[in-house]
Amino acid sequence: MDRMSPLDASFLHLEGPVSPMHIGSVAVFEGPAPPASELEAMVAGKLPVVPRYRQKVRFVPLDLGRPLWVDDPHFNIGYHVRHTALPPPGGDEELRNLVGRVMSQQLDRTKPLWEMWMVEGLEDGHWAIISKVHHAMVDGVSGTDLLTVVLDQDPSPSPPEPGVWEPAPEPSNTALFTDAVRDRVVNPYEQFRALRSGLPCAPSSATSARACARSSPRCAAARRRRSTGPSDRTGGGTGPARPSATSRSCARASAAPSTTWC
Repeated sequence: MDRMSPLDASFLHLEGPVSPMHIGSVAVFEGPAPPASELEAMVAGKLPVVPRYRQKVRFVPLDLGRPLWVDDPHFNIGYHVRHTALPPPGGDEELRNLVGRVMSQQLDRTKPLWEMWMVEGLEDGHWAIISKVHHAMVDGVSGTDLLTVVLDQDPSPSPPEPGVWEPAPEPSNTALFTDAVRDRVVNPYEQFRALRSGLPCAPSSATSARACARSSPRCAAARRRRSTGPSDRTGGGTGPARPSATSRSCARASAAPSTTWC
């Protein structure tokens, strides 16, 4: 098991329905496109260089620790390497529309957080690769993207050997729970994280205030209570529920800056 860094975990926690946290790139190539099966085999042969691309996210029960990377025992390269084509005329506008549709869909968190799309039908006989990967997996500046591993300086490289990959056994919830408790006991950061998660939001700026209000467990619970709509606190009729102290404190945190940390 490989526990995420605090920064990588934040990319998962801050993701929402209208704020995806994946990054992408588009590479356009001259000449005829290779067979889709050949591209899939080539990508599979490069995966030993980037083992993270065969791992998925596991969350710790009760949010007792940061998420972990574990091997996906059901990894299927055909799910991640996909094949499509543009409608004629296959120009920049059609490619932009396709990239927009691909990037607007969130990645499935039950699988390794990446996709690679082979796109045929571009004008002038060109073809393209759309790479899509979650920010928690690879930093856009300093990390190792699968696309950079796939591309080769030699125009006629030898085909990679995929080899045999045996995933490590997936940990149980009990194992995740036990490991998180042990880590919390010996790791001062995890003790600080546990203490902070139980406190009201205390951001240092308006921007971090909104992020704190979104990520705080107490604020999340308050949002869920508010989202239930009209409620009846006395058992007769319906009416708006009076916001709790936690709801009011979270609303203030998301609206006004403070000089303390978040």
